[in-house]
Amino acid sequence: MTEVSVDSVIANEELSRRRPRRDLAAATQACIDALARELATSPRQVLQKLTDATLELCQGDSAGVSLVESDGEGQERRQVFRWHAVSGKWAPLLWTTLPREFSPCGTVLDRKGAQLMVDPQRYFTPLANVPPKVHEVLLVPFSVGGELVGTVWVVAHNETRRFDREDRQAVSRLATFAAQAYERLSSLSADDVVQLSRLSIDRAVKPTRAPVQKRVLVVDDNVDAATSLALVLRTLGHEVFVAHDGRSALAELSRMRPDIALLDIAMPDMTGYEVARQVRARLGAAVRIVALTGFGLAEDRARAIEAGFDQHIVKPAEPAFLRSLLG
Repeated sequence: MTEVSVDSVIANEELSRRRPRRDLAAATQACIDALARELATSPRQVLQKLTDATLELCQGDSAGVSLVESDGEGQERRQVFRWHAVSGKWAPLLWTTLPREFSPCGTVLDRKGAQLMVDPQRYFTPLANVPPKVHEVLLVPFSVGGELVGTVWVVAHNETRRFDREDRQAVSRLATFAAQAYERLSSLSADDVVQLSRLSIDRAVKPTRAPVQKRVLVVDDNVDAATSLALVLRTLGHEVFVAHDGRSALAELSRMRPDIALLDIAMPDMTGYEVARQVRARLGAAVRIVALTGFGLAEDRARAIEAGFDQHIVKPAEPAFLRSLLG
């Protein structure tokens, strides 16, 4: 069997050869203007809005934003690309990861430029296990502070759809905006989150504290995430208890008797599934238990419901959604 090289799946020259379907400059600028407004008022959703725009502009079948991350500990530590926003046919695969060496995104960062790949699963074999088949994928890298951190990509699962230089220009402009959004998200402080929640929920929020509405238990081993969420909930008028591990949360359960429990899933001492089962056993139907997690696949949702959760939400939860959830 002939070994396939990465160059055999790259077809950048086709972007210039193909006749563009249409001029995308005006439509791309309109999308960027809308995304800028989204970034100012609801930054946690801006990457998803960006992939929605990429999908529509390029008339693709799937689109996404992948960010490079480190996974594992010590000698097992490696770089992966995580899909932080996904639109189209691959939308259910949000938060999927691929090892850097087996991801088209890794090649894009290595070559520091846009790449068009045709039938990329011939070289990047893990993609063969991610249906539907990829006929073409156009990927553009973006950087923050001079460091390449991710890619914006659009996929054609239909062999009749072919990308051209206008698509590359549109995705390149969106990738530039993705860098701005990523930098903004990375720098959000707890105070920023509170202020943004006020903007997105109600522009007429009064400075006085609202009456307490619910007693809420937040359990997350990520201290910054738990603190930020608690600040948002307190701004909405709720009484909030925070625990950073399952055992601490259960130890205080009888005293706090929450109306709602927002539980992370991946925690070191007890998983969110274990905590949910014990909370349900002790408080029964009197408490509403919600999974607030990075795990977003269909099987993750099914497992959460089986463990006793009432609802499964993929992080980050928008303040407006939290308001509707908590009443």
